[in-house]
Amino acid sequence: MENNAPKLTVGPVSNSILSMMLPMALGILVMIGNGLVDAYFIGQLGYAQLAAVSYAFPVWFVAAGIVMGLGTGTSSVLSRFIGAGDTKSVKQIATHSMVLAVMAGAVVTLIGLLSIESLFGLLGANEESMPYVKSYMTIYYWGSLFLGIPFIGNSILRANGDAKTPSMLVAFSAIVNAVLDPFLIFGWFGFPEMGVAGAALASVISTVAFLFASLWVLIVRDNLLTTIGHSLKSMISSWKQVLHVGLPAIASNLIAPVSSALVTALVSTYGQEAVAAYGLAGRIEALVIVLLMALGGATAPYVGQNYGAKKFDRLVNGFKFSARFALFYAIFCIVFLYFGSATILGVFTDNEDVIRLAMIQLLICPWGYGFLGIASICNGSFNAFGRPLPAMTISISRTLVIYVPLAYAFAHYLGFQGIFIAQVLANIFAGCVAIVWYRRVFREVAN
Repeated sequence: MENNAPKLTVGPVSNSILSMMLPMALGILVMIGNGLVDAYFIGQLGYAQLAAVSYAFPVWFVAAGIVMGLGTGTSSVLSRFIGAGDTKSVKQIATHSMVLAVMAGAVVTLIGLLSIESLFGLLGANEESMPYVKSYMTIYYWGSLFLGIPFIGNSILRANGDAKTPSMLVAFSAIVNAVLDPFLIFGWFGFPEMGVAGAALASVISTVAFLFASLWVLIVRDNLLTTIGHSLKSMISSWKQVLHVGLPAIASNLIAPVSSALVTALVSTYGQEAVAAYGLAGRIEALVIVLLMALGGATAPYVGQNYGAKKFDRLVNGFKFSARFALFYAIFCIVFLYFGSATILGVFTDNEDVIRLAMIQLLICPWGYGFLGIASICNGSFNAFGRPLPAMTISISRTLVIYVPLAYAFAHYLGFQGIFIAQVLANIFAGCVAIVWYRRVFREVAN
């Protein structure tokens, strides 16, 4: 019987978590590395073009935040059914989630295309960067139409305890994008020289490739989708279960880019070089904390399967292992960026103002990483328990209630560095609140 148990409910706790975390880290690493490749090539065009893509960064998180929220809801429901051994419900909900993803992608694409100039004008794009923003986003938004299916598909695979395949799919997409970038941006070997529009087109093409590869895995290889037993009633029932966790997760995910957009507007008051620095440093930060991001992502399927199987001792041990890992890794990040940030930034730009401003961010922000990791672990656990309210409340409080107001206040009194001191304090707040709330929720679900 133990041999047939769901993958994450047996064996050493550390092995179960690491088996999910490390492949996810690799996939995230490749994806973020791809963003840095974009930044490298676009940086060769000039800081205005780099600033234009930096403006697009929070908007990308809106599209991704919606489909990732649906993925969170899907993973929460599926991992519990998998832990309980209900294969029929797994296939049905997985299929219905895909339909929901397509609908969400179409809405995001339509709204995005109709609001480019007004939205990015509010974010601070000026006459220097706005033409590049429009050139980039007019093409880039079409990727949102195709983003939902592979993102949801990866959530389905992870809920099933398979983290390697999603990482391989992400890596495949990133490689396609990175290879196409110089051909379409600079017009290599007879391709049209499209500038920032070429970077956007490369991104869309890679997303389409990602979509078809994901469908092959889900339908042909793993048989995780089904074409039978569907009705409008069953589809609505599935959507309700997914959206019970998915809608709060979407709200949490959307708060982050909204907050980022507000901070980007604040950063833009320091000049377009500051915006370029903020976007570049943000990509480097994402690269450095990749293991913390993967750890938070690995928590949900691990907790969901073990909660569904009623193995509460594994939940206790899993939380202890994850929290210790987050804190020790955060210390490594502080040291690494202290000694290496100047060298890393010099690879992407030779603009001294951009490097100086980006270093301020990279030297201050790591002091909050450990607390951010704790909050991520707790939020993943809340969603896996089917208790999305704490995760949503903590995420909204951290970003919109604490970070943004403090960023504006501290910037007024402390200047540019005050923005990032505010971020550290917001992360400390989130981590402390999350761990207290987690203990209370765990007592409830374990009884």
